[in-house]
Amino acid sequence: MKFAMAVKLHEKYLEDVVTEISQDSLWRKKLIEGQYNEQFLITFKELEELPCHLWSTFSQYGLEFFVSKIYSCPEGFDEGFIIFEFKAKDFSHLVSQVKVSPTH
Repeated sequence: MKFAMAVKLHEKYLEDVVTEISQDSLWRKKLIEGQYNEQFLITFKELEELPCHLWSTFSQYGLEFFVSKIYSCPEGFDEGFIIFEFKAKDFSHLVSQVKVSPTH
């Protein structure tokens, strides 16, 4: 896949990945129980680990993202929430954070 197209595809699907992974109970548990700044790879190479809504998109476009639990982010978030950070594996400028409740 050409570089420019790969960037556009990762950018296009970043928010879908953020939404699906941050709401998936298995991924939430994995991230909440994991160490801060521990990166987990979300990849087309291991579709069975993804929420099924993402299977076709990841397999069709070869998407790969890192997700981790982080201490803080530029926007700042309320106390009591956990921040998940998503980055495109090969395009670190494509980043998104989401706050989640540790009890939800």
